Amino acid sequence: MKQDHKPGLHPPAAFTLIELLVVIAIIAILAAMLLPALSKAKAKAQRINCVSNKHQITIACTMYSGDWEEYLVPNAPVGASSMGQPVGWCPGEVGWGSQWANTLVEAYKTNVLGPYVVNVQVYKCPSDKIQSDNGDRIRSISMNPALVGDLWRMAPNSVSNMVDMINTTKWRLFTKMTDLNRMGVANAWVFCDEAMYNLNDGYLQCNLDTPLYPDVPANYHTGGNVFSFADGHTEVKSWKYSTSDPKAGLKNVPYSKDVVGGTGAWPRNWGSSGLDVDWKWLRDRTSCAP
Repeated sequence: MKQDHKPGLHPPAAFTLIELLVVIAIIAILAAMLLPALSKAKAKAQRINCVSNKHQITIACTMYSGDWEEYLVPNAPVGASSMGQPVGWCPGEVGWGSQWANTLVEAYKTNVLGPYVVNVQVYKCPSDKIQSDNGDRIRSISMNPALVGDLWRMAPNSVSNMVDMINTTKWRLFTKMTDLNRMGVANAWVFCDEAMYNLNDGYLQCNLDTPLYPDVPANYHTGGNVFSFADGHTEVKSWKYSTSDPKAGLKNVPYSKDVVGGTGAWPRNWGSSGLDVDWKWLRDRTSCAP
């Protein structure tokens, strides 16, 4: 039986296709406006976390020096040993492959910093997201190569490796915390993140005489890096040098799986020029005149 609609009542109206498209377009516009803000907020959170990590690992180094007659943490090449035991804060080489040091937590708990580091997450920048073949890497940081620590007594055969990186007729190597008074503990960087472009052992090889990067500081945090200093403070360093050369300047350092310096078309010494203010900044905070 047919029912009549009551007076004043109408069936609910549906959206037209045009109205739905307009709503979708508005949502897309709002999302496009919000995404940059969300991206910046995420980058800021990662920087804060990275700053905290760098501060903690540097305090661990200070505690080590306090227990060992002011000697700096030994910054030795991989393979250096004393009385059959590995020497150095870094227990092994990491990389894109399946290197054991990528993931072996126990190695970071038995190195010289093991007693001073509670959480091994302090060894890594949260912006380092791409996994190696065997999973998430524990470490992304490297150490100032001028801070050699007590290598002359612990592993004298490895000293030449560190000396070769720095022209010691122009630049100083530091053994004890008191040696850093020469340039000031607030001016000497201790840790930064090294790019996966050539991250391997535990020190960032630097060329202090020529604007080149034999080892490359990372390009994280929307164009920069976090450095810790011997007095315990940290700095968020934004890279400033711009160049049209895609294989020069820290702003152009690639971060992509299996991209490694010295393989294929990628240069071993990442390029730069005398105009590179970032290289000058790094040089002046790595060492000083003997």
